[in-house]
Amino acid sequence: MNINSLGHLPNIARPQSETSNTSPGQFGALINKYIEQTNIQEHTAGKAALDLATGKSQNVSETMLAIQQADVSFQLMLSVRNKLVDAYREVMRMQV
Repeated sequence: MNINSLGHLPNIARPQSETSNTSPGQFGALINKYIEQTNIQEHTAGKAALDLATGKSQNVSETMLAIQQADVSFQLMLSVRNKLVDAYREVMRMQV
């Protein structure tokens, strides 16, 4: 297992000067990309589990690793969604 596999995550702690020149739709595109990656991992884990159950694969450790990666990815996306919903609710509660 490669611990450095999380290197594809974006650097969230960028200075403000670097983020000021981004396009408005870039955040949505980033979220869509990570949703697609999570979906791909879920399909890969499902296929690995099916292959193990039907006898096409004998590698239990790789199957469990694929399932765990998909689970962690899903949990991360769920946490991001919850934080976004909380932030939206907080903005809606602000008095103008």
